[in-house]
Amino acid sequence: MAPPCSLPTIVLRHWHFSVEHASTTVVLPDGCRDLIVARATDGAPRWFISPLADSALQVAGAAGERFAGLRFHPAVRLDEAALLTAASRLDADDPLALGNRIEEHARLDTRVAEALQALASGPRVTAACRALGVSERSLERLLQAATARSPRYWQGLARARRAAAALAGGQALAEIAADHGYADQAHMNRAFRRWFATTPARLRADPVLLAMALEPGYA
Repeated sequence: MAPPCSLPTIVLRHWHFSVEHASTTVVLPDGCRDLIVARATDGAPRWFISPLADSALQVAGAAGERFAGLRFHPAVRLDEAALLTAASRLDADDPLALGNRIEEHARLDTRVAEALQALASGPRVTAACRALGVSERSLERLLQAATARSPRYWQGLARARRAAAALAGGQALAEIAADHGYADQAHMNRAFRRWFATTPARLRADPVLLAMALEPGYA
């Protein structure tokens, strides 16, 4: 994977990935959608926009296949049809070649951004509602319309991703659970299985998954 280039503010990461041998890669949920181009060794580029993941995904790759993508801020609204049409006209295998056309077809929804930030910062959905000055029903309507996900989805994902990032340090698992609002270590284990299909101990021991948990995304 390549380090980020000069990016629009609505893009969190610009990445590349090549498949050396036919394999399946686990991708952890990060609260973001990506514009992705995939090219096989003997085929035309295939452009698509990734769905918002509800849990860890297993993505199959063929030997020699190459991927490149742009990871959008979770609060970005995409004109998917226009973005894919513009991308398909590129004489390139990298979505960054779209340049300023990215921002013609993608925009940050500030109300959604504020709501997601409040959910990532607060211990509970009710705390986020108080910070935003809205009812739980209003917050539910906003996020369902914009993201097709509930406030509890976003609050749970934010907490799990923060706890996963904390695994990079030497802190005990029970302390990480307490620091991130879990009732106990068993509660955190259940959340990790739900979101990441593994336990905190196994995620910590896997350098590839741990590096993925530390990448830019929601929270």
